Amino acid sequence: MQNLIAALDRGLSPIERGFALLAGLCAMLVMAMVCAEVLGRSLFNHPFRGTIDIVEQLMAIIVAMGIAYCQSHFGNVRMTLLSNRLNGRAQWLSETFALLIAWLVALALTKGSYLNLMRALRNGGDTPEIRIPLWIGIAVVTCALGLLLIRISIQLAEALRLVAQPKSGSSVFAHMTDDAIETNPYE
Repeated sequence: MQNLIAALDRGLSPIERGFALLAGLCAMLVMAMVCAEVLGRSLFNHPFRGTIDIVEQLMAIIVAMGIAYCQSHFGNVRMTLLSNRLNGRAQWLSETFALLIAWLVALALTKGSYLNLMRALRNGGDTPEIRIPLWIGIAVVTCALGLLLIRISIQLAEALRLVAQPKSGSSVFAHMTDDAIETNPYE
């Protein structure tokens, strides 16, 4: 079981990195567009057409596509004040509880986003100025939430395995100590 979970973790990592890289590139694109908009208005008295529509669509990519990568490196808000003080089986039980809640939330958000995507595909709709279809941004969010759900599922399976075998090592939770932000302000 440990080998399967580690293989799934390794297989998902490049996809998460690709999503996060795309989100970063879109953030750079938005900054370049804003600069072009300001220069266009200031120097040529001619705004860049459709900037708001494009930025609205790119924001879905920027906001959603890095979530699974952040979760894989435990860069999210976690209950580290409690879980860092626990050891062994108690630590993995608290991680399992937290991941179960996260999994349920991610499942609800993914389902809601998918239903919204189906509604957008069925009813149509586009942005007001340059007519970008709205379903594109919704599809990006749905894919990103699906990826997050897969990541949390892998972490939940590993946490459940560690509840049963608390002394065994974990490649999935190795990031937890490597990438975690220091939470003890008294050192």
